[in-house]
Amino acid sequence: MAASQAEGELSLQTRLFNQDPQSTLQENNAQSFAFAFNLSGALGEQLDAELDFFYRYDSADDERTKGDIRKLYLRWLNPHIEVLAGFNRVFWGVTEVNHLVDIVAQTDTVESPDGETKLGQAMIAFTVPFENGLADIYLLPYFRERTFPGENGRLRFSLPVDYDNPVYEDPDEGQHIDFAGRIAKSFENTELALSYFQGTGRDPSYLFGVNSASILPYYPQIKQLGLEAQYIWDEWLFKLEFIHRDGQPNLFFEEEEYQAVTTGFEYTYYGLAGSASDLGIIAELLYDSRGQRALSPYEEDIALGGRWVLNNLHSAELIFLWIQDLNRFARVFAFEGSIEMGESFALSFESTIISHQPQPSVLTPLQSDRLLYDLRDDDSIEFTLSYYF
Repeated sequence: MAASQAEGELSLQTRLFNQDPQSTLQENNAQSFAFAFNLSGALGEQLDAELDFFYRYDSADDERTKGDIRKLYLRWLNPHIEVLAGFNRVFWGVTEVNHLVDIVAQTDTVESPDGETKLGQAMIAFTVPFENGLADIYLLPYFRERTFPGENGRLRFSLPVDYDNPVYEDPDEGQHIDFAGRIAKSFENTELALSYFQGTGRDPSYLFGVNSASILPYYPQIKQLGLEAQYIWDEWLFKLEFIHRDGQPNLFFEEEEYQAVTTGFEYTYYGLAGSASDLGIIAELLYDSRGQRALSPYEEDIALGGRWVLNNLHSAELIFLWIQDLNRFARVFAFEGSIEMGESFALSFESTIISHQPQPSVLTPLQSDRLLYDLRDDDSIEFTLSYYF
């Protein structure tokens, strides 16, 4: 490469659970080691490339021991168009809790149960800039299946997912060529984005396996229209994500056209109490028109929380969230924080409390509330020590 940059990360992680698992196959705690490496640089005046590789070894869950090429692409650029070919990760969305519109890359659930981590997606992407905006078109020729915890892993359904036998609606299965497009534009204090996706849905529906001893992921052909909006007014940041999706079977495996929305705000107190730190107050409403038929547990919920950024030499940050079901007493508490220790080390933690889940009705055991009830014994805290080089 004419000019290149290389960087990497080594990390040690421990996951601790305060309750025994529901299955004797599952482990109480887990330790893991991860390695990440990134190499990027220019190959010429209008051509660059990037490689981003990740590998994790996990002591408890064989499905969490894996490697992934998150990025491996060539990109050609000029002032009028950008063309990218290879593997890349693309993120859409503006809200804090539930990223509805984010559909290009598959979720790496075993790496990050909150859905924040994505697998590398094969693509040919075209980006055209225009005044205060971007237009993106994606051809997606190779589908990545969602990762799930194995039989020995925690944070899984009471029935294990048979990830070796996925079911596809399309006869081409993972070779179906998907399409996505997005137009984003800024208007002074407002940012808007309109997106469209057609192809193999990244969110699986579920079928029961032989003798109902396992769950089979089912990947349908869907169409999705998405909207993202942000508006800044002084210390206020208002956010919205909305989708309309067609072709996705619901929790009862009935194909249902539906809408979902996440909307709310973040208000930031700058220079809290005369200090250098900032405190953001977060509030979001989560809604899914399918109700208890939804594949998400957040069908009618409210999220309240905060983001505390110390703005000190250690770049310390803490985020806390309380997600409350508006129809039941079900709730989730989530905490995460990080702090830098010198130039090369960082310590982070994540904790999730899921145990506050009322038992679903015996008359209708298959409902979206069941998705979190199955995790009621999986309250956890996770510590990660990272070394950057």
